[in-house]
Amino acid sequence: MKPAVANDHAYIYPLFMDMIHNKINYGFRGLFNNEVSDGLIEFANGLFDQSDINKKLRKRVVYIMVECVQNITRHQEMPKEELRGKDGIFLIQSIGDVFNITQGNMVQNNKIEPLSKKLENINHLSSEELKTLYTTILSESELSEKGGAGLGLIEIARKSGNRIKYRFERYDDEYSLFFMDTLISDPSSQKAVGTDTFFGIEITEKLMYLLKENNINLIYCSQFSGRYAFDLLSIIDNLRFDKDKSLVTRKRQFSVLVELLQNIFHHAAEYEEAKGKTGILLMGTEGPDSKIITGNLIKTDEVEPLINHILFLNSLDNEGLMKYYFEKLTDEDFSDPRKNGLGMIEMLMKSGNPIQYSCIPISNEYSFISIQVTIKNQLS
Repeated sequence: MKPAVANDHAYIYPLFMDMIHNKINYGFRGLFNNEVSDGLIEFANGLFDQSDINKKLRKRVVYIMVECVQNITRHQEMPKEELRGKDGIFLIQSIGDVFNITQGNMVQNNKIEPLSKKLENINHLSSEELKTLYTTILSESELSEKGGAGLGLIEIARKSGNRIKYRFERYDDEYSLFFMDTLISDPSSQKAVGTDTFFGIEITEKLMYLLKENNINLIYCSQFSGRYAFDLLSIIDNLRFDKDKSLVTRKRQFSVLVELLQNIFHHAAEYEEAKGKTGILLMGTEGPDSKIITGNLIKTDEVEPLINHILFLNSLDNEGLMKYYFEKLTDEDFSDPRKNGLGMIEMLMKSGNPIQYSCIPISNEYSFISIQVTIKNQLS
């Protein structure tokens, strides 16, 4: 049995703070295929449905997102077999009605010079010149499976109204990592946000290695309050990056996700800077199994009872767990999810693995707790 204390959670609290301070909404690392790309767009649309972003700006943001994820899907190169599924990354940041989208993927070194020239040319053209170039290329070039001779890049520049920032980081003699960063804002907004506010490329590159090292695919940081926390469930369900898992595993994963989000909703402490019950959600793999991790602030006086509860549940065998579960169903606190402890029990029953946790004291009043549930991949 795995130990209850997760020794590999040291990165989660710094990541949580980085996501808050750098206004990171969510990111995805992994293999970009059409299904994942569609899921990422649906994920964003679901989040936008919960916001007050105006329709015109939303349309521009979604259009650029589509171009970016399709660009990764079409052009991702696999340098080595062991990197398959780990070479693309997508990140979105926002401050009010200003958005920053960053993508990263492998490209062959012999493509760097022509791609750089294309981007530099686009960055030096006015809006009208970009429109003319787009029309010219559209009428003179043949479109291929990998896109339309730079039409996507031209449209990203046109729709964003800003220069496209980019960088290449050499990986080996044959391949390099290509990062591209786009800022989108509402021209009528009174809020001045500069192009260097987000540091998207630097942050994305750092995250790419961090997420790869810890086998994380999806990161999301926001408030988990009220209906918003549970609307997230259907949004994530549309992001089928775990489609290779059996239906049984996916159902169990969904059930665990429900319980973990409810745990944040019921127990997370208010975070002043984020103005609400803010938490972090991470989804990834551990060997052949799926793992879900959540992290949030908690009042320090609630830490010991929670940890003792986890340790007690982990000590039970299947028969003892089932017996305890039925006992709690008849408990006088049954109707109060903050007290009945059923969520933790159900996570253990669904996952087939002990619950892992890590706790970091932040102050006399607050601590940061992360909880991991690893769901065994059932073949049928």
